[in-house]
Formats: sequence, C-alpha cells, structure tokens
Amino acid sequence: SRANSSAIVAMLRSARRSYTAPARALNYCVDLVRASDPERYACNLHAPAAARPGLFAFHALNVETARARSASSTEAIASGRLRWWRTTLEQAFGGSPPDHPVAQAVAHAAAAHGATRRLAERLIDAREADLLVKQPPTLAELTKYAEATAGSLLLLGLECVGTTGEAAEMAAVHVGCAAALATMMRGTAAHAAEGCLYVPADVASRHQVEIGRVMRGEPSQALADAVAEVADEAVAHLLAARSATADVPAPARAALLLAVPTDLHLGRLQRAGFSPFAPEVSQPLGLRMHAELLWRRATGRF
Repeated sequence: SRANSSAIVAMLRSARRSYTAPARALNYCVDLVRASDPERYACNLHAPAAARPGLFAFHALNVETARARSASSTEAIASGRLRWWRTTLEQAFGGSPPDHPVAQAVAHAAAAHGATRRLAERLIDAREADLLVKQPPTLAELTKYAEATAGSLLLLGLECVGTTGEAAEMAAVHVGCAAALATMMRGTAAHAAEGCLYVPADVASRHQVEIGRVMRGEPSQALADAVAEVADEAVAHLLAARSATADVPAPARAALLLAVPTDLHLGRLQRAGFSPFAPEVSQPLGLRMHAELLWRRATGRF
C-alpha cells in the first residue's frame, strides 16, 4: 500500500548519511523491488540502514534490465530497452540522470557509495547476450551468466555497505552464482512457456532430456536429474561462500543474506525430487524465510 511504502521510505531516509535520493525515486524503487523481487526486498530490510537506499536502487535496476526480454514483443524492442539503460547508466554515474526514478536513485547511490559503474554495466552485458540464447551451451557458460548478473549485484551491495576485501568479494560471487542457478532451475516452467530453457545443453544431453517435453510442460525423471546436477553446482557455490564466513566482515555478511532464500529454495527443490514443474517449487517462501533471516542476522551469519 501507499502508506506502507511511505513508512519504508521514511525509515530509510531517517537513517541515511549524506544520501539525498528524491523521495519519489526511492519510493518507486522500494515498490518495484517489493513487487518483483520480494526475497531481495526482505533481505534489504536486514542490511545496514544507510546501505538500504543504494541496495534498493541497484535491485530496481536489476528488475528493469531483467524484464527487458519478457516485457518486449520482439528481440529488437528488448535490445532497444537495454541500449537505453546502457546510456542511462552512463548518465547516472556521470551525475546527470534522465527523469526516471530508477536512474535518479542509481545516480545518488553511485555518488553516495562510490559504486563501480562496470559492475552495473555487466548486468546489461549479460542481459544483451541472453537475448540471443534459447539454451546455454554448457554449465560453465550458465555459471558465467550467474556471476555477471547476481554476482555483480552482490558486489555492488558490498559497496553500498562500505565493505569490500577479497574474502567478502569471493563470498559475494559464490552467493550470487548459487542464487542465480537456483532461480533459473526453479523457473524452468516459466522459461519453457517463453520458449527458452536454462538447463544447459551439455547437462541436458548427459541426462537425455527431451527438450520438446520440457517445452510442453511435461515433467520427467531425466529433467529432474539434469536440474539436480545444476542444483548441486549451486549448493557447492553456497558452501564455498559460507566457508569464508569468519573472514567476511560483519557489515558484508548482512549484504549477503540472499544466501538464506537461496538455501531454502534449493531445499525445496530437493524435497520435490528436483522436478521444476512441482507446484511447490514456484511458491513464495513465506514466514520461514523471514524467521531464518532474523536468525542469521542475529547470529552474524548469511
């Protein structure tokens, strides 16, 4: 509701340092992330207060670029949207954003946190390359895409909390890879409806997945086995990230809480026998995620 959005904006602004993003821009970003990416929205509320406006700005940018493909009727239109965002990023990081709320919020986040423009541009690079892909050729290529998208976004998050360093950055990339791989596997049904498949061709071939059946929305053990292989890769990234917890500064841990819903989604996939067409796989995580986020924040873990 508008009242809830205003309350969140007031909370974020009251704790800011020298952050001066227009209320309209921040309000828009908060609403967009809450509606389109509720898990990142929930994680952001557990981040340091001064970092939240920047996190919402970059996560809103992620939503806008991620939906360029699904919201466009043709590849040319989607490509045009992404070109516009590339130009807009250049203007925003240069301090002269166009009259668009996400662009204005990103401009203020970049100035307030000294954010790295190249990390934001990697989101667009990956989205542009993805326009031409109906199925990634290899698991290695899919992981590179995960690193360029969710990994870059978490590295920007570290800059928003003001904490970098080798251990934190390594953990951010691993959490990002795990999160993106898990998201793409649980989204198989939705992707198939759009005519694409993120189960890599080498993995699908290894398990003899019948692509036509997937596109028709038909579950199979072969598909479940292929999804399980990609999910195992996601688990390995999550374990690698958490193995570095002791070396990751506390503020950075708060920026890596996306590991929590990622872990829960992977567990849900496993309980569903790794069938991406199982109804529970696409359901919201609900109260369990919020409870786990509270516990992880209280114990200084991610």
